[in-house]
Order: sequence, then C-alpha cells, then structure tokens
Amino acid sequence: MMNSTIHLPRLLLVCCLLCSTLNSSKAGNLPPGFAEVLVAQELDPTTMALAPDGRIFITEKIGRIRIVENDQLLPDPFLVLEVDNYNERGLSGIAFDPEFELNGYIYVYYTVKGENHNRVSRFTANGNYAVPGSETILLNIDPLSGTIHNAGSMVFGIDGKLYVSVGDGADGQAAQRMTSLRGKILRINSDGSIPDDNPFYNEATGVYRAIYALGFRNSFSMTVQPGTGRIYATEVGASNWEEVNDIQAGKNYGWPIIEGPINGQTPPDNYKEPVFYYNHADGCAAVGAAFYNPDVAMFPSLYAGKFFFADYCEGYIKIMNPATPGVAAVFATNINRPLNLLVAPDGTMYYLARAGIGGGSEEDNTATENGTLWRIFYTGSGAPFVSVNPQPLMVSVGEDARFFIQASGEQPLQYQWQQNGVDIDGATSDEIIFQNAMLIDSGSLIRCIVSNASGADTSLTAVYRVTSDQRPEPEIITPTEGTLYRAGDTLFFSGHAPDAEEGELAPTALRWKIDFHHDEHTHPGLVPTAGISEGEFFIPQTGETADDVWYKIHLSATDAAGLSKTVTREIFPLKTQFTVQTIPSGLPVFVESNYVISPVSTTSVVGIIRRVEVLASVIAGDSIRLFTAWTDGEPSTVRTFAASEDSVTFTAQYVTYPLGNGTGIRGYYYDCPIEDINYYEPYAFTRIDTTIDFDWAEGSPSANQLGNDFWLVRWEGFIQPVFDDIYNFHVVGDDGIRLWVDEQLIVDAWVPQPPTEWSGTIDLKADTQYPIRLEFFEEGGGALCQLSWSSNRLAKHIIPMSQLFPDNATSTNEGHVDEAGIIIYPNPVQDLLIVDMRDPSLEIKEIQVLSTLGQVLLQKTREPGQDKLLLDLRDYSNGMYWIKYTTNYGKNGVIPFVKF
Repeated sequence: MMNSTIHLPRLLLVCCLLCSTLNSSKAGNLPPGFAEVLVAQELDPTTMALAPDGRIFITEKIGRIRIVENDQLLPDPFLVLEVDNYNERGLSGIAFDPEFELNGYIYVYYTVKGENHNRVSRFTANGNYAVPGSETILLNIDPLSGTIHNAGSMVFGIDGKLYVSVGDGADGQAAQRMTSLRGKILRINSDGSIPDDNPFYNEATGVYRAIYALGFRNSFSMTVQPGTGRIYATEVGASNWEEVNDIQAGKNYGWPIIEGPINGQTPPDNYKEPVFYYNHADGCAAVGAAFYNPDVAMFPSLYAGKFFFADYCEGYIKIMNPATPGVAAVFATNINRPLNLLVAPDGTMYYLARAGIGGGSEEDNTATENGTLWRIFYTGSGAPFVSVNPQPLMVSVGEDARFFIQASGEQPLQYQWQQNGVDIDGATSDEIIFQNAMLIDSGSLIRCIVSNASGADTSLTAVYRVTSDQRPEPEIITPTEGTLYRAGDTLFFSGHAPDAEEGELAPTALRWKIDFHHDEHTHPGLVPTAGISEGEFFIPQTGETADDVWYKIHLSATDAAGLSKTVTREIFPLKTQFTVQTIPSGLPVFVESNYVISPVSTTSVVGIIRRVEVLASVIAGDSIRLFTAWTDGEPSTVRTFAASEDSVTFTAQYVTYPLGNGTGIRGYYYDCPIEDINYYEPYAFTRIDTTIDFDWAEGSPSANQLGNDFWLVRWEGFIQPVFDDIYNFHVVGDDGIRLWVDEQLIVDAWVPQPPTEWSGTIDLKADTQYPIRLEFFEEGGGALCQLSWSSNRLAKHIIPMSQLFPDNATSTNEGHVDEAGIIIYPNPVQDLLIVDMRDPSLEIKEIQVLSTLGQVLLQKTREPGQDKLLLDLRDYSNGMYWIKYTTNYGKNGVIPFVKF
C-alpha cells in the first residue's frame, strides 16, 4: 500500500537520480487541437533527415546514425563513424540523394578524428545498414580555428545540387574570406564536383568555387521549400541577434561585420539582410528549419506554406509567413532544448529535443543520453492524449520516488493516479511523489488516467521497486575546492565511491564527465568516461574566448543493485586583461569575431589563444587611413597570442591620406528593344549616381521610364586613385557588364548571367583622373550591378563617391544636341552611329562624316520624311571625327564624335 503522497510543483528537485529517467522527456505546450507523442529517447542527437520511404535517420554527435521506422527506434545503428567528438565537433549533418531509391546514396557531415577539419562524405545504404567500405569522400573543409561553430546542415535543392552549411570554426574573419570555405554555404554536385554556374565560379579557384553564399557564423539548420525551391537557414548569433536567412546565390550575410538588422551600419558588398531576427531577450540560438508543405496537409490551412523554426535556449517553436517576413508567432513552448524540425509527407511534424544528462537543465546542454524525438499531429479534438508515460523506477528505502506524466488536450486536464488499479486519494496532479519509500510498496504498478470534458486517456503502467540497499557515496578528491586553472593546463582528477553494501566500489562502477560552461551555454569537455578512478584532461587554449567560463566535473557511481548517485565540483579560470588601441583612436578593430571601436580592453582567461585584427584601410570622412605597423614593429594586421597573466597593450599605427572631392559618376539609362540589347534609342534619362552599388531585384531604376526587362545603363566619367598601386576592379553583374579604365577594356562579360563577379587589373597613379566607363544590360529576371576596387594597400570595397567624377556634359552618351535639333548617339561610338533629325522643318539634305583634316569619309543623302540615318563605322579607325549636315536652305553645321 502507499504510505504517503505529496504533490509538488515541477520545479522541485528531490534528487535527479531518484526520478524517472524521462525527466528530460518534456513534452511541449501545443495549440488547441494538437497532440504529440514521444517516439524515441536516450539519444545524443544533432539532426535528422527523412528517407523517401518514410524512415527517419537521426545523427548522433558521438558518430552514430540511428533509424526510426514506423515510429520505432531500431536497436542497431545504420552507421558508426569514428569522429572527433570534442566540444561542438562530431557528426552533425545528413542528407538523402534525390535518386536515393535508385542509388542508395546518403551524405554525411562530420569532424574527422585527429585531423582538425570537417568532411562531407557519401555512403551507400543497403536496407537499414550502410554498405561496409562504401564511404566516398566528396569534400574536405578547411582546418578549424577552434572547437565551436561547426554547422553541418545539408540539403538538396530543387536543382539537384547539394547545399552545405559550414560554420566559421571560431574565426569570424574566415566568413568574409573567399579563400576559406568556413562561414559559407557551399553548393556542389552529388559527386563532389563543383557546378560551373556557381556565383563565384569565375572569380574563385579550386575548391573555393564551391562557395554559394558567405558571411555566416554558425548557420545551424537549412531547409528547402517544396515547389518554390526557397532555401531558409537559421543562424546562431553572437552577442545580440539570432537570424533567419533567405539563402541566395552570391549574397553576403554580413558576419562578422553585421549581425542582425543593419540599423545604419555599413554593409559588405552584396549584403542580404535577414528575413527575420530577434535579440537575446527572446532567445539565444536559432535552430531547426522546416516549411509546412507536405504531400497531405494534416494541420489546419492557416499553417500551409509557413516556415517553422526553434530556439534552443528558450525552448519554443515559432512560425513565420515567407510572404510577410519579419513577423513570427509562437507555435509551441516548453521544449527541452529543441534542435531540428521535420515535416513528414502525411502532414505530421517531428522535432528533436537534445536535453542533457542532468535532465535538460541549462548546465547540461552538452553530450547527452537524454535526447528525444517527438511527433506532433492534429486531432481537431480537445480529448486528452498521453504524450509521456510514467517510467519504471527503483529507489532505496527511505528515499522519495517521483512519477510524472505529460498529456495534451483541452484545458483543464484532470489527473487521477492509481496504484495496482486503485485510485490514490489526492493524487490529482501531473506528478506524484512517494515519500519515505517502504519495501511493502515494491512491485506496485503505477498508472495515471487523464480526462477532460471531451474524454479520457490512460497511461501505460510503470513498476515501482524499492530496495533495502543504499546508494553509493561518490567523492571527488582532486581537484580540490577553489582550484583555479589556466588554458593549456592539464587537469588531474581523482575520486572514489564507498558503498554501504559493497564497500569501496571498483573503478568500473565510476563514470566521469567534464562540462565546459559559458554563461548559460555548456559544451562537452570530457565526454562520459567509465571505468577509471583517476585521469587527466587537457584544458585547450583554443575555442571559447569569453571570460564567463568554467569547468564542472561530474562523478557518478552505480552499485551492483543499479543504484546511482552523482556529485560535482566546479573550477574557475585565472583571468587577465589586454587592450587594443589605434593611432589615431576611434578606428575599428576585431577581437576575435567581435567588431568594436578602439580603444578596447578585454578580460580573458589566462593562456587562451586570442586573435586581434585591424583593417588594412579605413575610410573616415574625407580621408583614408592606412595601417603601417604595430608599435612593436609587427607588420601584419593580425595578432595571435596566448593571454598572459600580465596586462598588455597592442597599438596599431595608421597614416592618413586625403580622399578626392568627387560627386559621383554620370549614368545614362536606356530602354532597349526586346530583340537587341544595344544603344538604338536616346537615353530615357540621365543622372549622377554617387556609387555603383545597385540591386534592383525584379524591378528597374525607374518604373515610369524603363520596363523591368531589356534596359541598359552606361556610366561614364573619371576615377581618381588614392595611391600609386596596381588596382583590382571587381564588377558584379546580373546580367551583362563591360568595364573600361583609362580606355582599356579590363572586364568583358556581355552575356546574360546570374549574379557573377568579374575582375580586371590595371596600374594607376595617385591624384590622376582616369576615364572610366561601365556598361550594364538587363535582359530579364533579377538586375544587379556593383563596382568595387582593391589593391595591395586598399581593402576591397565599393568605389566611394569621393573618387568618382561625372563626364563632361558636352560629351555624353546621349551625344551632342546641335542647335539645328540634330542628335547623334552613342558618343563615343563603337560600331553604328545614329543621326536623329528631330526637326523636320529644317529639311536636312545631306549628312557627311569628316576626318579631323576635313576629308569626306562617308556621305549619305536623306530621303524625304526620313527621321534617322544609320552610319556603319566598323571599318574606321579609332579617333575623333565630325558629322557635317547641309539643309535645303543652304545652312551647314558640324558635330564632333569619338570612335573607339
């Protein structure tokens, strides 16, 4: 019989070892009419993917792939890989080939043990097992700078290409470097080759041609919307913001220059702002990604086409309408560390919850044995549904034992616990605690009936066992309380566990675990290790650089009766401080990935490897400042050092150069006939553009004067270099682009194309104005044109207004407008020159082309009523010429033009 019952709030901690092993299996709070069921537990999950036949493949960080078939977790793993399972490293990505049913190909992303890099490999499936020896290595990612920001999400787009998310690996600057795969979204073919239509294929070389988009910190989850092919990815932020990004070819998503909303910050070239963002008052890690577009819709119609995502720390799932991005609504709450979302063809939704060894507390979102898989479905009814059943439990005499249940349904829900089929008086909450357990209760069968106005559901039965054995009493001997550590130290730990019945337990009964804590986050240090009474752990010098960190040592002991107990000890770091400043002050610096303004002082753990960086050039007001060296003579803009116990200061020196006083460059905008992209009409309008940095998307520069397709721009003027140097000009075009600098054609890509960057190089002198002409045409779809430059002394950036000057107003692309009303264009001309006679009353009789010596090179007679003459100049050499006209009234006139 039951000796006493107390019903307590869920936050009461009696002892985690006395509670059901399902403490971590916490069901979420769902909208009315929705229910969920626990599908699998005791996982170490990172992500999952759905096979075409309905099986769910779950990756476990430790290196296993598990299969859930018909909502049952199979006992044998599909694949076991040897991975580097330290901190955030491990097995973290999986995707199925679009032709999986024919070829059996599965793709995985994992950290290679002992090699300090991640890898994408392909395996072949044979039923529920991987074919031994079938691994084909497709891509090895660049070496890692630390043990965090691993990413690893993979999806196949509707184009049949594999998209791979790669984290920055603890080096934020890598996200902006085109010579690093880190901090990028990659796009490769299913055999590992690189598609030649990738946006940087012509600019990059080798493996870096795989870069599809850049500027990511740790884009944890990706998903593709069926039908539209839209790719959304969640981005785990740093200090302030979490993001959802719409992944597009060639776009830069800002990290580490910008995080979250742009809010007046200066973006990098081709920047793409997130479609949704939220600050850390609402969460700390955006994860999970799924569009609700199943084959058969189970959820109500309002969810159709919506995007679902989760927050790992706050434990919610939210939904967003892609048609109105920027607004999200809560779908589910109270989830124990959600990781990944998946919509099944039957319209149900699965989610993974990672939880933690200690029951999913904030201290234990680390290597876990308590991860769970849940299935959400829509009933349309408010009747109760038991999501989590009470679990078997064994306790010692005199201890408290807790059973709990979780259910969904229309509120309020009523609970009635039973012991051996008999109602327990007063046991009417979602949990029951048996105090002061007695042997007489051993073997009792415990269950709960949940009811409401719409019906009832009865849980499965759990066996309640009581033993006279007592729990062991583990003790951590070293390190002692108050021990401080330095990064790079070797931590020696030891302990033992006396047991009342067995005496001193053997080392085989002990299990150690060390967690690395950062604020409210936890990363695995020493993964669970059994069978030793002492050991050592090297505290790494790389990885997390924050100072609000510490280690927590766990020692668990389990006796022969199966009774366990865990004790812990925390050790904290020795700290120091370093300062970075610039001369002059107020210039930007990077401390690791954090963009700050100098001077800045930073608290650091002693011994940790730190990285500071300054920019090679900084534009400020009417000047540009160039880095020369640090005051200690170090010439590199990057400093890497182990933080010492003594405070140190690093000072970067800059030299200031004045910028020009340009006002921008003149643009001539033409509406072109559909059959030909060329200059066959006078320009629709002209204006001064301060920079050439345009993304018109599906539109045009002027809705009133140009259509959305088939238009052209010619920018013409002068450019003034800041230094004597070899300059690289970078033009991004969608569609065609041509660039002349100092009358030299250095970029020629006059073809329809997706956003593609092309580059050309030329040697220029300071304080000299060189003629520059950029031509761009838009054929259809998106329209984008951007002009940047870089040099040995100048970081790549959009050419600023200060260095651009408009052309001479008497020598424009419209041509010279004569007093007689004659217009010639284009001017300068390459092939065909149009003479437009806009005033019929002048009765122009004849048009001649003259050399500068007055020789008649070409003569044409105007037919009555003819408004335009077309002059073919392709056989003429480059240089200055004149158009001479004669009217029926004997009036003559001349107009100059240039052939190039």
